Amino acid sequence: MNNEPTDAPTIDMQSITQLAEGDGLGQKFVAEIIDLFLADLGERVSKISVQMNLGDYDPIAPMAHAIKGSCGHFRAMRLMDLASELEDKVRTKHTKGLQAASDAMVAQAERVRAALEAYKSEHLPH
Repeated sequence: MNNEPTDAPTIDMQSITQLAEGDGLGQKFVAEIIDLFLADLGERVSKISVQMNLGDYDPIAPMAHAIKGSCGHFRAMRLMDLASELEDKVRTKHTKGLQAASDAMVAQAERVRAALEAYKSEHLPH
């Protein structure tokens, strides 16, 4: 799952543009979707980090699954892959490489957050 080039786009800007075009509220709708996604992503990533530090892995799988599912709106494919990898490792109790998988997902989540914040500041009204 980690074969994707590191220079792959963090998010698909065309996907975001299509969201705006598909709704009468346009840019306001996109800004709201981004804000909701980022709030949810931040909360889930924080909880995953806490659970990793506690060594309590069972709650991580559903959180990683939710991150994976919500990435589709912005075609954040790398984050989706990393969340899926983390989910699989936790569900199969495969702890070897679990911390590295978690760290990679957290780092990619930060890149997605930064990319979406940049998109908002460049393309959406404040």
